[in-house]
Amino acid sequence: MPLESLREPLRALTLQALTSIAASESGIAGCADAIAYFDSSKDELVTASAAFPEVVQHLAGAQDIARYFGTNEAARIALQFTFNTCNLVSKGDNPESAFDSTFRAFVSEATRDHWTYRSVANIQNLEGPDVPLDFGNGLSIRPRSSHELAHMLGWGQHELTRFFEDVRQVGGGSAVLMVESESPKSPDNFLLIDDGSQHVKSARLLLAMRLAKVGEIRTGRTFAARPADFNVGMGGLTMYGFSHWHPGPHYSLTTDDIPRVSHIYDNLSAFDQQPNKTHRNLRLALRAFASIYDRLMHQADDRIVDAITALEALWKLDAELSFRLAFRTSSLLAQSDDERVSIFRTLTEYYKIRSKVVHGVGLSAQQEAKLQDDEPLRQIVRRTLRGFLKLSVSSGEWTLARLDEDTDEKLLHSASRVSIQNAMGVL
Repeated sequence: MPLESLREPLRALTLQALTSIAASESGIAGCADAIAYFDSSKDELVTASAAFPEVVQHLAGAQDIARYFGTNEAARIALQFTFNTCNLVSKGDNPESAFDSTFRAFVSEATRDHWTYRSVANIQNLEGPDVPLDFGNGLSIRPRSSHELAHMLGWGQHELTRFFEDVRQVGGGSAVLMVESESPKSPDNFLLIDDGSQHVKSARLLLAMRLAKVGEIRTGRTFAARPADFNVGMGGLTMYGFSHWHPGPHYSLTTDDIPRVSHIYDNLSAFDQQPNKTHRNLRLALRAFASIYDRLMHQADDRIVDAITALEALWKLDAELSFRLAFRTSSLLAQSDDERVSIFRTLTEYYKIRSKVVHGVGLSAQQEAKLQDDEPLRQIVRRTLRGFLKLSVSSGEWTLARLDEDTDEKLLHSASRVSIQNAMGVL
């Protein structure tokens, strides 16, 4: 059954139902934002119409409805069609023109073969240009604009108000992180607000930015939407995560940073495609590094513990921890003897602080100062993680498995050390 043949049955149902709604206790205004199956008293104002069973039968027989929405959802669509029209009438349209607008939107949505999913989150501590930055993969950083958000997410004033209230909880800023994806329509995802990729992609980009350079970049809670020409029966505002302000050094982002961040993102994506048991130590190290930024209380001693945990996991250390961690990491990262000694000393000092922290031992004044300034340690961890990540997805002669074999001997030998450094991109 072609969709155009549904026009008259839907028109008869809608006009009858609008008359009943207008005469009811709820009235047109009370049903303007109604969602099918949320309030049975409002549903009954539509289902009581003599035209309702016929419309449901016609909808269930339409090929596009069966393929994209499912025949079992015919009643929901009939209800929501009426409520969507009621919304336009509440805004001043006459019933006939409101019906025509709703029908055009319905046909447009019922003949589109995919859903579009978008999510957005406020960004904290970001300095950057006032233009959209596109990272590919449906990921972008955009200026926060109520007009653009309303258009791209299909939001009204209620959703915009809730989102802008979140700005105060993340400490201001003027940019948002937006994630977009598409999925083929099917009855299985008829009412899904998210295809499951939104959180994964946003978390991966955030980690890639943190691995790329210095700065306390974070996001607030994520707001999800599935914008569509025709609302098939989805209501409310979907959000997850939490918002909490953590002040810290600003993260500077320019168009020149996009290739580097995108490259790290691609490495993380390729790594995530590997079986979970593969390179479990690197997965633990990446989680520990992310915890430096994501712990709720964001205490300095926790950051030191997380950073050292990341390095210990990378090198799979179980004995002579302090020396071997400092030796291996400094050997991997340094390009000269002086730099090697400097990195070695830095790691040794932070490891002593970490040991005192986890054992509850007091720190000296100098150690307290270092505890509050963990960026030298974090930068070492950042560089080391990037190297291990690159090697984990590389198809060259060096692999993480090969690096695991007689690691100290390989790092002692200058030729093999330089070869490893080139393979890991740490130079």
